[in-house]
Amino acid sequence: MSERYPSIKTLTAAFGKEKAVKIRAIMEGPCAVDGVSRMERIDEVLGTHGLECIPEGNNSKSPMIVYCNTGDTYDTTVMRVGGVFRVGCWGDIVERGNYD
Repeated sequence: MSERYPSIKTLTAAFGKEKAVKIRAIMEGPCAVDGVSRMERIDEVLGTHGLECIPEGNNSKSPMIVYCNTGDTYDTTVMRVGGVFRVGCWGDIVERGNYD
């Protein structure tokens, strides 16, 4: 089964066409290039402030979240939620989940 990615349309709405095309290519490409992960390369394209990780919480609504840090809990960003690429804000996920 192949991995699903956010559409170019979704990425364009969030980040503009140029960044969307680059981000999607990174998502579909190799997991690491010269030791740099896909999320690290996406962070570079977005110009955000590095990667942050929220550990898995206490139930199925509380997956691990790795995200490109925009500096604001509710800014739109690229995340890996439970290992799946998503576009959105991590604050909404944490509010719905059961994190300590």
